[in-house]
Amino acid sequence: MKINSLHLKNIRSYKDAKINFNEGITLFEGDIGSGKSTILMAIEFALFGLGSEKGAALLRIGATKGHVLLEFQVDGSQFTAYRSLSKRKTAIQQDKCYINVDGTEYKLSPTEMKEKVLKILNFNEPANSRAKSLIYRYAVFTPQEEMKAIIQMSPDQRLQTLRKALRIEDYKIAMANALNVAREIDKKSVELTSKASNLSSNRDQLELKLQECNEGQIKIKVLSDKCKRIQEKHDDLEIEIKQYQEIKNKLSEAKGKVPLIEQQIERNQQDIVKLQKTNDSAQKMIDENINPRIEKYKSFELPTTKDEFELLELLKKLKNAEKYLNNHHATLEAKISDYKAIENNRICPTCERPLDPAEIKIKIEPLLSEAEELNAKVDECEKTIQENEILLQNLKQYQEYQKDISNLETQVKEKLDMISSNKDSIKGLQNQIISDNNSLTEVNKGIKEGKKVSDTIKTLDSQKEKVNKELSSFKEKLAAKKTAVEMLNRIIIDLKGTIKKEELLKKRGEMLQEYHIWIKEFFIPALENIENQVMLSINLEFNQHFQRWFLLLVDDSDKTAMVNEDFTPIVEQDGYEQEIDYLSGGEKTSVALAYRLALNSIVQKVSTGIRSDVMILDEPTDGFSKEQLFKLREILEELECPQIILVSHEKELESFADHIFRVEKVDGISKISS
Repeated sequence: MKINSLHLKNIRSYKDAKINFNEGITLFEGDIGSGKSTILMAIEFALFGLGSEKGAALLRIGATKGHVLLEFQVDGSQFTAYRSLSKRKTAIQQDKCYINVDGTEYKLSPTEMKEKVLKILNFNEPANSRAKSLIYRYAVFTPQEEMKAIIQMSPDQRLQTLRKALRIEDYKIAMANALNVAREIDKKSVELTSKASNLSSNRDQLELKLQECNEGQIKIKVLSDKCKRIQEKHDDLEIEIKQYQEIKNKLSEAKGKVPLIEQQIERNQQDIVKLQKTNDSAQKMIDENINPRIEKYKSFELPTTKDEFELLELLKKLKNAEKYLNNHHATLEAKISDYKAIENNRICPTCERPLDPAEIKIKIEPLLSEAEELNAKVDECEKTIQENEILLQNLKQYQEYQKDISNLETQVKEKLDMISSNKDSIKGLQNQIISDNNSLTEVNKGIKEGKKVSDTIKTLDSQKEKVNKELSSFKEKLAAKKTAVEMLNRIIIDLKGTIKKEELLKKRGEMLQEYHIWIKEFFIPALENIENQVMLSINLEFNQHFQRWFLLLVDDSDKTAMVNEDFTPIVEQDGYEQEIDYLSGGEKTSVALAYRLALNSIVQKVSTGIRSDVMILDEPTDGFSKEQLFKLREILEELECPQIILVSHEKELESFADHIFRVEKVDGISKISS
């Protein structure tokens, strides 16, 4: 298989992107999280479907539809694999699928399409739609972290995984099937042989079997009662464990509330300080500002019993009187002036006769006296006006003071009400603090009791485990006894058969026993021997590949590497075995990559006929030194793979690559440039 192109539409961080592939080494480089690994996921999805992945892991967030279109060739034939994803309500599922073979399109279900691809690639493995292709994962593309996980597995898990990848599992299946057949044959042989006896012995045997069956039924009853009692004990323990677990959960929940209670106490204390400060400030304002002003305003007495209207009317009358007196005084002054002019001229202005000054003086004196009286009245009127204006001004001042007193008294009442309300709030907060402190004490007390509860649960779990073992033991005995009784019943039924068939049945029983012996003593051991030889051969070849790649990657003559019979990688330095976990990052990556390449070689070899001319390596140089990076070029050249796809953030790999694609994420969207 060679990959020609890949088109992604709404896949993870890709909105719409197309990549054309060529032979040689293709490098996808970019920062972590830019979208490089998505390309590899999309290739695997196009070929084999979601497997164990969820659709949400591939469909772009916010998109309702997306697809991957992969063009590839196998043995000169051109293929196009199309798979789409669709969001329906809250679920994301595979939608339309098709594969185009040399121009002919086949619309298929996801499972049918995987079967078709496996057939095209000649991958001899089951088409499980919920599993990855093991051959693809180990012969074409294995994520570096997944290979490290295989190395860290227990020997049994690793062997089981490698058996599946290397197709060795078939031997185990064949041996298991052969053993089942042997058991069935043996069972049938015993049954036929037991029936093959003469009539007299059959009657004796029938009576014996009936007695054994009766005893078996009694034993079954005893075992059933015992199982029932143990089951009841088991159920009681489960109830008790559940009760203690609920207590433990409540204690854990209470423990989680401790910071909240402490925060609440601190907030309440802060609120008390704020309220107290507010009260002190309000009381200070009352004592130092408002009350002195009220006392000052109250000391200002009412200046008159008259109201403002009366004073205004009185002022109006006084001003009118003043105006009248001033006008009258002006008239008198004019007359007096005229008389004084006549007195000076001593000639009558009317008749022009001479006048006696004494006569004029007699006329002037009354006028002067009246003018003087008018002046006195005007002065008195002006004084009265001034006094009343002062009274009016003082009355207005008094009225303003009364309004201010009312407002200030209202302020005092409001502030006193606020102080009283704040005192109530302070008291409530203090009570809440006391309550919270009591709760905190109870919670802390409960937390201390939590260990006792945990110890009790542990003890009960231990008791439950013992009861489980006891129950399993008795159930096994009960099942065995029931099986025995069932066998006896079948034998009893057979013993009631005709004597004429005994010879034939005996002969057939002996023949089946020979088959049973042959399967168990010859066939199964032969399969086991073949499997061991195959595994030994694979192990030797695997070890050779692993050692060769490791020596190329790790330039340290003191370090050697090998795999043992469990395919566990072992690294030694100066004759001492080193733990894989204690190796440097580059050495760990070297072990994983060497293991990956060795496994690739073996899978390619044992999976006869697979069609793949492409190798995909995802971040194969994590932790590598520059020297190791350049050694990777030697390895890639030695592999002689027509098409190699590398995904890495290492800039140094650019010198190895025939084709370079740069991946970057801009505003959450991955972009590819060459």
